[in-house]
Amino acid sequence: MIRTAPGLHRGKGGDNKQATGNREPAQVDRGAYVLNLQRSRLFELRHDIDQIGKPVDRTEWGMSPPTVNAYYNPSMNEIVFPAGILQPPYYDPKQDDAFNYGAAGAVIGHEMTHGFDDEGSKYDAKGNLVNWWTPADRAAFEKQAECIQKQFDEFAVGDVHTNGKLVSGESIADLAGLKIAYAAYLKSQKGKEPQVIDGFTPEQRFFLGYAHSWAAQGRPEAERLQATTDPHPLNRFRANAPLTNMPEFATAFGCKADDPMVRPADKRCLVW
Repeated sequence: MIRTAPGLHRGKGGDNKQATGNREPAQVDRGAYVLNLQRSRLFELRHDIDQIGKPVDRTEWGMSPPTVNAYYNPSMNEIVFPAGILQPPYYDPKQDDAFNYGAAGAVIGHEMTHGFDDEGSKYDAKGNLVNWWTPADRAAFEKQAECIQKQFDEFAVGDVHTNGKLVSGESIADLAGLKIAYAAYLKSQKGKEPQVIDGFTPEQRFFLGYAHSWAAQGRPEAERLQATTDPHPLNRFRANAPLTNMPEFATAFGCKADDPMVRPADKRCLVW
């Protein structure tokens, strides 16, 4: 998931005239893709120019409704979940609660946590760039964040290692979001009879739902580039790393202390 999402489309409602002001709507046809792209970017540029000198529109989205993504914008202190991500594999009304909490729930927790990560924590409730933490809280946070950074420094694509500091914010949000979702799931199940589905316990299905949401493939060249330039770690690292820091995962699957998916207690990361 991303923190900010400058896009070509706006999530603002209303008719064309209301949404575009005095501008003509962008023409999209079955012709050359590059021409559609150029017209869309020109439309967006004119929109941005038209906003100069006007109050900030806090109802405007940085993503289109069908986009399969979500974001937290620190300068607005807002979280946006387009309709596109509220469908399988992230949310499936046909699935059990455990699976959905592990997938969609972890995404929701992830975006919430961005308000308190290495970037979001520097903005106040109104989106102003203000340091509202005490020096002691900041120092404690940075110390815990170093644990995440060192863990991701160990991950590599061939001979290219992930930059732990670069992916710190996303990785902190992954771990904290997963823990929030797991706590929420357990709370939602109080008084309910646990059900084993396809041979998996509810706790196991929670983590399977999380892992399933990160299933992906990529070319080696693209993965090497992502490992060195993108604040979002590779999907497989995002799927595995948080789980190694959660004793709840080890308990759910009966892992032994020396299993690959279990980090030693003295190296286990816990930011929030």
